[in-house]
Amino acid sequence: MILHVDGNSFYCSCERLFRPDLRNKPVIVLSNNDGIIIALTDEAKAIGLKRGDAFFKKKKFCEENGVCVFSSNYTLYADISYRLNSIYSVFAEKTEIYSIDESFLFIPDFVNFNYSQFALFLKNLIWKQLGIPVSVGIAPTKTLAKMCNKLAKNNGGVFNWYECNQTDTLKNFSVDKVWNIGRAKAEFLKRSGITNALLLSQLSLDKAKKYMTISGMKTVMELNGKECIEYIKRSESQNIVSSRSFQKAVYDLEEILEAVTCFCKNAVRKLREEKQCCSSIYVTLSTAAPFECDFNPELHYFNGSGKRLEKATSYLPEITEEACKLLTNIYRCGYGYRKASVNLLGLQKESQNLKLFEFEEEKKKELYDAIMDSFDRVNSKFGKESLSIAQGLKVREEKENWELKREFKSPDYTTDIKAFPEVL
Repeated sequence: MILHVDGNSFYCSCERLFRPDLRNKPVIVLSNNDGIIIALTDEAKAIGLKRGDAFFKKKKFCEENGVCVFSSNYTLYADISYRLNSIYSVFAEKTEIYSIDESFLFIPDFVNFNYSQFALFLKNLIWKQLGIPVSVGIAPTKTLAKMCNKLAKNNGGVFNWYECNQTDTLKNFSVDKVWNIGRAKAEFLKRSGITNALLLSQLSLDKAKKYMTISGMKTVMELNGKECIEYIKRSESQNIVSSRSFQKAVYDLEEILEAVTCFCKNAVRKLREEKQCCSSIYVTLSTAAPFECDFNPELHYFNGSGKRLEKATSYLPEITEEACKLLTNIYRCGYGYRKASVNLLGLQKESQNLKLFEFEEEKKKELYDAIMDSFDRVNSKFGKESLSIAQGLKVREEKENWELKREFKSPDYTTDIKAFPEVL
């Protein structure tokens, strides 16, 4: 049996954890640079706010209606997500993390086992231990479990596929809400007269494969209770990207170099966590994108440059040096840049770097590993910003131009002891 567990208004629920005064009040969370609304509570929806609304257009409305606004705090959300999945792993035979707030739990098919009662127990346990409201969908396939989860939100938080009228449930479920049915597929299906999940489940497999590829065929099979979307085991990354949209246009090369240095540090941290090395680096730089409000086609510039390294490495100073050289090559004066990125490619396990008779290289690698191990230990113990590469220090005071705009960010309550709330 498969349980799909989803945190309700997850980002907003995380923000409410240390702010009990916000319960039953409208709360919204904004995207990077406080651009658009990406999460909102039912109370916020009730007064007319929608996901995707531009915040600058709704700012006055939020002030007038007492809406509590938060910038994205991904450190907090990731930590709460980790705690959720720690609870799931105690009860499930295996778990699949689908997103930061969603997981599939694979439970053995026990005889005479009340799955609905167990789901309710799990829901109450999470609320008691973490204070996060969740919904649970129960079904024999991942597609049906996702559908049941959506229905659970309006049915007490738990919905069991085997305890409902399956025909009516499929008939009343719009085809565009079915998992893995995107906008284009939904429009095609509706033009063909297939408007709900029941009609989709009755589509012949040969037609489903012909018009919606193998993915669409699997969706039809899953709607009929045949499990065919496999459990996905998380593996090492094929590439690692670190990027950020700047809150203001940045014209100065040294300031962008500092930003790229920060991106390298973030990318290498993840690289070393996976015990991998990279053999190639690719850097991009661009002005405002065409869909952004300050886009000017006459002053638009985008470019990228890459390099294959002589030796695969996870040594931060070497990666940073190469990334800064690439950035300098593509930088052009006179443009206001809004985004840069660092992409580490050609990833491989560290042990694959060792070759016979390369004694000097092996000694250098041991030295670099020792330096980076010390670097990681200090940042792990005293905070990830404790040690950095000394690139761009002379513009340190102007760093806010390329940092994310997060005027409403909450403290990192669960990962920074200095942010722990005081009781007066």
